[in-house]
Amino acid sequence: MGPVDIGILALVAVLVALCVRHLVRSGRDGCSSCGSREGCSARAAGGTCSAAEDMLRRAERALGERPRG
Repeated sequence: MGPVDIGILALVAVLVALCVRHLVRSGRDGCSSCGSREGCSARAAGGTCSAAEDMLRRAERALGERPRG
């Protein structure tokens, strides 16, 4: 294995470590990086997430409008 191969493996290892770090840090409260997490009633009461429901509703609407082909 040459120095270039070792450099590429080191870069990949660093990127994987950063991804794992991000997932661990963002998954602590279950809301990840949601913009509504500070005033979220679902987070406090354990109910359904309105931001997620809105996202899914928009995705379904967008997929429903696409022509089938």
